[in-house]
Amino acid sequence: MRSPAWRATLAGLTVASACSSGSPRDVSTPTPVAAGLSIADRERHYDVTGASVEALRDAMRRHGPTDHDGGRRDALTMWDMEWTYRDRRTAAGCELRDVRVTLNLTVTLPRWTPTAGASARLARSWSTFLERVQVHEAGHRAIAEQSARDLVAALSSLRGTSCQELWDRAARTATQVVEAGRAKNRAYDVETKHGQTQGVVLGP
Repeated sequence: MRSPAWRATLAGLTVASACSSGSPRDVSTPTPVAAGLSIADRERHYDVTGASVEALRDAMRRHGPTDHDGGRRDALTMWDMEWTYRDRRTAAGCELRDVRVTLNLTVTLPRWTPTAGASARLARSWSTFLERVQVHEAGHRAIAEQSARDLVAALSSLRGTSCQELWDRAARTATQVVEAGRAKNRAYDVETKHGQTQGVVLGP
């Protein structure tokens, strides 16, 4: 009985400022969250320095993570899905069973520790900014999770007159779900202006 595994990568672009490399917090074992679905989370931070809004903005522009188009972002949610299944021959042809999808999520966020020269007002502004960034990233996460759930449902319902036909349909279906998730991510960023409508603005 064949047990093919397929993998796709999907990036969720986030707010219109920046992030860099830092120490990741890895979740070594994916956490099951629903039948057939597990999520593996990783959070990264990159450090920025400065005692003014302008300095912090500049640090994020220079050190922020890059998206698939090479653009710098304040924060970035990247995700991909891995899926596996087994097939079973039936009187009508072939069906999939034991469908398993793993959603891999990596969120990169800026991290700033106020220095002696930083004002209390700047510290409050940063705290609000970071909260809004996290709200925006949560939206990307929600899209990713829904896409993973959609993939579990779509693969689990597939049937074919032959297993070869079913494998081909499974590959096409997975690609369609991934592309739909990619489109939703783009639409979300357009709608929110990369988080600006959600308050992702580091003000004075």
